[in-house]
Amino acid sequence: MNQKSPLKILYTINRMDVGGSQTHLVQVLKLLDRDLFEPVLYCLSGEGDLLEAARDTGARVVDARVRAGFKSPRIVPATLRLAKMFRSERAQIVHNYLLRANAIGSVAARIARVPIVLASKRGCHEMRGWELRGAQLGNYLSDCVTTNAEAVREFVHVDETCPLSKMVVIPSGIDTDSFRPLAGGGFKERLGLRADTPVVGIVTRMRVRKGVEEFLEAMIRVRQDHPGTQAVIVGEVELDSDLADKVSKGGMSEDLHLLGRRSDMPEVLSAFDIFVLSSHDEGMSNAILEAMAMEKPVVATDVGGTGEVVRNGDSGILVPPRVVEPLARGISEILGDSARMRQMGQLGRSIVVDGFSSRSMVRQMEALYAELTEYEIETASSRRPSLSTDPGASAVEP
Repeated sequence: MNQKSPLKILYTINRMDVGGSQTHLVQVLKLLDRDLFEPVLYCLSGEGDLLEAARDTGARVVDARVRAGFKSPRIVPATLRLAKMFRSERAQIVHNYLLRANAIGSVAARIARVPIVLASKRGCHEMRGWELRGAQLGNYLSDCVTTNAEAVREFVHVDETCPLSKMVVIPSGIDTDSFRPLAGGGFKERLGLRADTPVVGIVTRMRVRKGVEEFLEAMIRVRQDHPGTQAVIVGEVELDSDLADKVSKGGMSEDLHLLGRRSDMPEVLSAFDIFVLSSHDEGMSNAILEAMAMEKPVVATDVGGTGEVVRNGDSGILVPPRVVEPLARGISEILGDSARMRQMGQLGRSIVVDGFSSRSMVRQMEALYAELTEYEIETASSRRPSLSTDPGASAVEP
């Protein structure tokens, strides 16, 4: 396809709640070159706190009104209605995100005869039953499956039997202009934290898969060697009675701070001395990229694509998931060496700026769209992701 008018791309996702994939989509909508591409966001549920942020990018946002589940008899007419909407758009590409949209959006796009259909995979969460069949259906109907890490690509190949040759890696990217070391001080005090003792924190939306228990148990042990160290949890996490009792018995009640959801993350991360990722599974965590861009040393579980961004021993420390002792030991090791903390933080930002910025991510996506549609854009070949049969194929720039 060689045309002068912008390529219309329909992005579909079930909900626009606060999360990594949704934040990624907002960045894509914001940064896509409008001279070359016309993005439209189809939200299947029409719900989510980031819908307004998506509208603020200038992209059109559509409530697709597809609220039926996979097993509901209403899913068939809802999918046909979505296909009719897609057909009226005359789009060249549909790019689906997350399980529900990957399945329903791919079916609707094929019915509507959209030329190019993509699925997006951004995690290593094992699925079974209807979820697995829905994931496999979306993969089968797609021309290309994008992943945000080599580990995710390999996981989807093994767990969902998706051919490696069908998948392309475009690493996650974050806004390195917003997430950078901030001038000034007093960031701890603004959050009600003591300024004279270290702060170790995590950022999470859920409790179990993100390893909140292990983090708290590790912090209780860390405080034996580093008394007074403060623990911070950012996100909608509440402690049940058993976990609250464990925190109390560990003597950490007064030094544990649950900050809830925040919209001022650069300021919040400025109060951290160490960032911890204690997840049981991940794709590539936006939160760890943001912390590293803020020059924070990290201690992280070696899951998913985390090892593709953290250089173990240099920009942070990688530990096995679900195990408390190595996590506590890693945190204590860094807390005891302030010079090493600074060096780790500086290297971490350099890594993110060089390979994981949102602008680099979107340029690679644009190049992939150009390749798939044979749409000619200037310098596309120099940044084009590889769709080869090489098992190591990746969109990572050299």
